[in-house]
Amino acid sequence: MKSLITAGLVFSLIASSYSAQAEEKQSGDLAADIGAVGIPVIAGSIALYKEDYDGFWMFAKGATYTLAATQALKYTVKEERPNGEDNLSFPSGHSSSAFQGASYLQFRYGWEYGVPAYIGASLVGYSRVENEHHYWRDVIAGAVLATTIQYLVTDKYLDSNSVMIAPVINDDHVGIAASFSF
Repeated sequence: MKSLITAGLVFSLIASSYSAQAEEKQSGDLAADIGAVGIPVIAGSIALYKEDYDGFWMFAKGATYTLAATQALKYTVKEERPNGEDNLSFPSGHSSSAFQGASYLQFRYGWEYGVPAYIGASLVGYSRVENEHHYWRDVIAGAVLATTIQYLVTDKYLDSNSVMIAPVINDDHVGIAASFSF
């Protein structure tokens, strides 16, 4: 519970720091900024709340590798943004950050956690295109990059009451095997 309170405070500080810039931003920019930070903060907080320290380490590695790969590509490709602001359009950093958190939640804890996070991450990407900060290819590249990296560093979380069901096919029979941990 303490980690959720801490995460909430961090999230509130980040949100309030962006609100000072809100008047200068287009509609959706503030939400994209908050989503790009908030989704990963929530993902890491869930790992800490579950006392899943191995999972938190996987989250941190995914975030670090995603950030490094995104920045390396931005400064290598040097694609101009649709609004002409600068030449750091490809891939979308907001999208890669949001999709990294969403991917971690889905790969580690399942679709119950992943679907809402993927919806939020998709909205982040949509707003970046809608407000002409990125092309669709930038958003898709950020999402694919983050998802791939997180997939490579994340193991499925198995709690103490897990169930595994698998098909069994051999020369003698076809069936289903179930394994329960408690």
